[in-house]
Amino acid sequence: MMKKFLSLVLVLGLSAALLAGCGGSSNEEPAGDSGESGGDASGYDTLNIIAAHGAAETTSENLSFLKFEELIEERSGGAVTVDLYPNQQLGGDREYTEAATQGNVTMGGPSTANIAPFVPALNAFETPFLFSDRETAYAALDSDAGQALLDSLESAGLKGLGYFENGFRQLTCNKEINSLEDLKGLKIRVMENEIHLAIWTALGANPGPLAFGELYTALQQKSFDAQENPAELIYNTKFYEVQDHVYLTNHIYTPYIIFMNLDVWNSLNEQTQQLIQECMDEAVAYCREICEENEQACFDAINDSGVSQTYEVSEELHNEMVQACTDAGIYDLVIEKAGGTYAEDLWAAAGFTPAA
Repeated sequence: MMKKFLSLVLVLGLSAALLAGCGGSSNEEPAGDSGESGGDASGYDTLNIIAAHGAAETTSENLSFLKFEELIEERSGGAVTVDLYPNQQLGGDREYTEAATQGNVTMGGPSTANIAPFVPALNAFETPFLFSDRETAYAALDSDAGQALLDSLESAGLKGLGYFENGFRQLTCNKEINSLEDLKGLKIRVMENEIHLAIWTALGANPGPLAFGELYTALQQKSFDAQENPAELIYNTKFYEVQDHVYLTNHIYTPYIIFMNLDVWNSLNEQTQQLIQECMDEAVAYCREICEENEQACFDAINDSGVSQTYEVSEELHNEMVQACTDAGIYDLVIEKAGGTYAEDLWAAAGFTPAA
């Protein structure tokens, strides 16, 4: 409770600085060349971006935000600056996203599932076993369907700028999992998302939500038997210290969706908007360059820890999981929760068809 209070105080305190930095004042001199490093401030609006996310400082997401900060500050000649708050310093995904909709945070990068209550279309990403590999995921994110999902953020007062890597979600627990029978009754922590709850119920487990910041202690105290997250979060939050099996289920690919407060975006001139998008596009490309290597380094460190090990999932178990989701109507639920044709369009971009 105290942590949330302090985060709120910090957000409110920062709001004054945000408002001061978002005046939209524009210089009248001819524009500098935003495509080269060492630009000047000519033609750019003055803007201080307060950026927040929930991942640790060593993750691909934070490194990619730092890349964006470096690019935008240099190319704008210091007209656009970034104050970055990682590791839930301004609260979890929902807290800082809500702050962004209210204008107290400029930019954020939450997991799509965590902010689907603000933007239901993002439930399309919670399709189990949608992407077979990263290349397929990237192609879908870069498609018209991926852009439509970025555009859907405008319904919540946010401007979608791109996707950073969160990665394929993996199962951790303290028992062997060789079949669906082994998942029966497993008390697993999941995000507070209806589709995630339904997936693990369909697989026979006993899912329940819990704040991410409380999860390590809950696993340590055995309040939960298991949890699921991408590799970087499993390693950086040290879940592997209290979970000795990491199963590479790859059951959902979760991107971080990067947004900006829409009113702030609309207050900026075209030159500044273009520079922000260009720098974000380069940060996304940088994220894709480093994420796979970072993920493998996390798996290697887990396997070298002497505490936990990673395990491949058999094709038989994979097929059982897919069929269980199909039988339980999970794919119909995704369509329902996403609304419109967001899910079907994303599936088409990924070349995915749910099992019959």
